[in-house]
Amino acid sequence: MNTRRLRLHGLTRRRTIAMLAALLTISTSLNHSALAQTENTTSVEYSGSVGEAKVGMTLVLHGKVVGKGHYFYYRYLKDIALTGQKSGSDLTLQEANGTFNLHFVGNGSNGAQPLDFSNSVGLAGSWTGGGKTLPVKFTLEGMSFADANAGHRYGMITDETDDAFEARAQGFYFAALKGDPKQAARFVHFPLRVNWSATHHEMIGSANQLAADWNRIFTPKYLAALRDAVPHDMPVIKSQYAMLGAGLAFFTDKGVEVLNAQR
Repeated sequence: MNTRRLRLHGLTRRRTIAMLAALLTISTSLNHSALAQTENTTSVEYSGSVGEAKVGMTLVLHGKVVGKGHYFYYRYLKDIALTGQKSGSDLTLQEANGTFNLHFVGNGSNGAQPLDFSNSVGLAGSWTGGGKTLPVKFTLEGMSFADANAGHRYGMITDETDDAFEARAQGFYFAALKGDPKQAARFVHFPLRVNWSATHHEMIGSANQLAADWNRIFTPKYLAALRDAVPHDMPVIKSQYAMLGAGLAFFTDKGVEVLNAQR
């Protein structure tokens, strides 16, 4: 796949997605049948914690009805299936080994309207299972039309499975955190674009050059931001890129093509 290299710098995850939606003119040329399939189906994504463990969660809404979803621990990156039921401003999610008892969290902008998925900023409550109860907090990351091709998040980028696509992203992610340029280069599509600011970038042309410039690119600030990101359930940008964190790295079907450096 031939793709233009992105020019991004210094954006939060939400602002990055919003900016790309506006400036990169995400295609809206869906045919009418595909739109009909997805117009009442919404994907809602959260990040948060169960106890001390960091987690992510995706729920699929059919109108106002909670369909199937999943959550995952950042440590393991394995989906755990969920089913759910909403009652007023409360939400109950069931997994095989436990139950989430949650309520919507707002910021006051809902006024007199009851909180729900569309006017809340997160969820809070508890998880109970195995004889223990843990506090739970979720922050809303975004809402979008669910892909008509359910179960294939990266279908606009590649024909391979989501697991196969994410294996490259995870390979790069863990190699970068280990400080292993040789291993990381296996998951890079050279030339690699490194954005240093909105007006300055450079191209890394080979694995040898990446190794030589490693410490200059993978600064402590970048690595700290990387640890807070998760190479799983990544948003798809302009039908071409999967975005890691707040624009830290962008992946195509050939590997990582763009990094946003952090000085």
